[in-house]
Amino acid sequence: MTNMKQYKRPGKRMIDISTWSRRGNFEFFRDFINPNLGVTVRVDASHAYRTAKTNGVSFFLSYFYAILGAVNEIEEFHYRFDQDDNIVYYDRIDGLAPIRVEEKDNFAEMVFPFAEDFDTFCQTAREVITLAASTDPYEQAETMTDYNVILVSALPKLDFTSFCNTQRDRRGNDYPLCVIGKMGDNKTMPISITVHHGFADGEHISRFFELVQEKLNKL
Repeated sequence: MTNMKQYKRPGKRMIDISTWSRRGNFEFFRDFINPNLGVTVRVDASHAYRTAKTNGVSFFLSYFYAILGAVNEIEEFHYRFDQDDNIVYYDRIDGLAPIRVEEKDNFAEMVFPFAEDFDTFCQTAREVITLAASTDPYEQAETMTDYNVILVSALPKLDFTSFCNTQRDRRGNDYPLCVIGKMGDNKTMPISITVHHGFADGEHISRFFELVQEKLNKL
């Protein structure tokens, strides 16, 4: 488990709201009962699926890598609240995903470090999946003090057209929530993403889907 032992939290910096370009957006949405914005779009996974099968690579890790790569390229997806309600910016966004543990008939929420190199990401991800069997369901999520993550959850048996996520507290979910549905015969699949509207807008979500598609096509 060498790579996981060497895992380092990303750097972060506090945002000065008085000079922040999104100050108006954030202050408008901050007191909404539900400040989150969600969109579901179908993406073409045919190339990524073929490549994964040809190379004997996990298709789950393939699209997980594409999603994390897209998120890390969008500045607005790096903003979070800290424990004192300050706004911070994380240098790197990792993944938080539920992993099925068959022997326990349950799931374990696991943190997957992002790496720009696909092989490095997969190697570490496989180590994380192995650790899931010895991890309590929400052990990692409940002990987190930094939320430099995007939740990536899969519903491989459900072909949905929209999705409504849970909300942590009155501030909404400051970290993005992403859900992937069943892949159809034409090798397209729905991806739902929910973001805090004070941090990101529709144009950033549009850019996210453009980048995900680009990265799926390059795997």
